[in-house]
Order: sequence, then C-alpha cells, then structure tokens
Amino acid sequence: MELCSQLNYVRSLSSGKAYFYYLENERLRSLQVDRTHLRAPKAGYSEAFSGNFEAKNLAPQDLAHSNPQFIEECYVPPEVNDIYCSFSLRIRANSLAPEVCADVDVRVILQRLAETYQRLGGYRELANRYAKNLLMGTWLWRNRECRNISIEVKTEQQQWQIDDIRYLEWNGDWEGDAAVALNGLSEYLSKALSDKTHYFNIDVRAKLTVGWGDEIYPSQEFLDVKVVGHPSKQLAKVLIDGEESVSFHAQKVGAAIQLIDDWWAEDADKPLRVNEYGADKEYVISRRHSVDKKDFYSLIRRSEEFLEVMNTSGEIPNDVHFVMAVLVKGGVFSGASKKKNKDE
Repeated sequence: MELCSQLNYVRSLSSGKAYFYYLENERLRSLQVDRTHLRAPKAGYSEAFSGNFEAKNLAPQDLAHSNPQFIEECYVPPEVNDIYCSFSLRIRANSLAPEVCADVDVRVILQRLAETYQRLGGYRELANRYAKNLLMGTWLWRNRECRNISIEVKTEQQQWQIDDIRYLEWNGDWEGDAAVALNGLSEYLSKALSDKTHYFNIDVRAKLTVGWGDEIYPSQEFLDVKVVGHPSKQLAKVLIDGEESVSFHAQKVGAAIQLIDDWWAEDADKPLRVNEYGADKEYVISRRHSVDKKDFYSLIRRSEEFLEVMNTSGEIPNDVHFVMAVLVKGGVFSGASKKKNKDE
C-alpha cells in the first residue's frame, strides 16, 4: 500500500489541562507562583571555552560574577499537607477510519486493518497500556516523587481508586485495588477506542501528600523572546475562582499517557512516547530509524501484509500494535504528492 497525498487521523485521546490546587474548608484554593530574583553562578561551558575547547582570554574574576535571573517557581504553602491535580480525558474511536484520505483504496485497507485489529482484541492491549499510565500517575512527571499519591478515576457510571500508587510499575505485578482498577479502566478504554456510537469521558484526580515548602513542578511556558521586567522562566497557569493556579499543559499530560511504545525492540528496557520515528529524548536518538524500516511510514505501507498475517494466524504482530497506537495518537501522515508528467 502506498501512502496517498492527503491522509490524516483525528486523535482519539484528548486530555484537558491538569490544574493544581489544595482544599481549605472544602473550598478549592489556587496554588500560586512565587516570583524570585536570584544570582545564579556562571557555570556553562561557553562561559570559559570556545567551540574548539580553547580557553577564552578571561580574568579570574570574570568567572566569579553572578548571572542575575528573574524566574517563577511554585512551592507548597505552609500548613498545607495535600495537593491535588486533576484533568479530564475525552476518548473517541477515531482510529477506526481516516478523517481525510485522498485514495479510496487506501481508506478501505486502513479501515480493514482497524476492523481486524478490533476483532482480535488489539484495542484491549492499547487500553491496558493507557490505563497503566493513568493509574501510575505517569502524567504527574517529577511530582510523582512525593510522600504518597492516591489516584481516583471516574467515568459516567464507574469509579476506581488506588490509595498508594508509588510502587506500581510498568512491568510489575498489579494486585488488590490496583488490579481491579486496571482491569476495569482497561475494559472501559478498550470500548471507548472502538465504539463510535457513544461518547466516553473520564475525570482523573491525584492527591499528593507533601511537606510544607516542597517544590511543585508544573509545565513551563516556552518563551521566544525575553521581555525586560518579566520572568525569563514562566510557569503554566489556569484560573481558579479568579486567581492564577499552576497547571500542566494538555500536551504534557497527553505525552505521558502515550508512553506505551516498548515494541521498538525485543529487549526494550522502557516504553517510549508514541512517535513516528521512536524518538528517545533520554538518549537523543531515534529508536525507529527509517533506515531500519521500523518507522511508522515504512510499517503502514505493509498494511496488506499485516492483514494477511492476522487473518491467517489470528495473532497481532507488535508492529501492528505500534501502527495502531500512532493512528490513535492522530496526525497528518500524507505521503509525497505524485507529480504529473508534462505530457499529461
């Protein structure tokens, strides 16, 4: 199957912003930022060395000067022992078919791929992985390292809660309430990813037990230009009762939920965020380089081959799990446009 000139999928998982807050007499209170002026040391490589590792002609005093900074930070207020972080997640079965596809034959093949994947229980595998990240609090990022975390997940009719998620692991044993929550949420997400006749929404809330003055790590805004008099490091915020409270960008929450790709190698030691080329930011390398033909674009071209394998064996290759995970993520996957000959 050749990729057509126009092909795109709408994402199936749409998270909202995650907002931090605490409770005071059952009332939501905003977790506000501190604006700090500080004198940071000059410690970067370029302060003393040129590009070819030659020492710059500097006086000893030059490297002892401070680097004044104005930044935003966030800390737990005094007498607050619990911080909450909440967001909503909308799930739609958008991977069953492309939103836009310029080639009817390509559309038919991709729809057959999704139908076969659904029939063989493939969406249950994806759902189980998304559920793990939701229940493990992966989306809390650095804030996961605190004194205790409980997580509550609500759907329209169901609710699950785990009182201590700190010891849950991707490849570990899930027992008790954790196992019940994982199985229930996986079943719900599996149906949501493969059923276009209903709407599916969940609310997720984490309760973090913290110490007074502990640092909180929300999203950081990307600043193209530094403005005099404004912090050079700014944190993401939402409004709670008219006051700014720190938050996570929806994209940061979504990135954590999508940390499910451990199909990139047989001996993969960690799941990567679903990405067409398997970007591994920790090692700054592509785990699915196009040269190895393990990238999304090389694999989706083999859709007809995968259909034959699945229909014959009744099993789903890991490469198909990855392809479907990318389609759930959504995006524009158009191939090169075909240029017409001058004589046509």
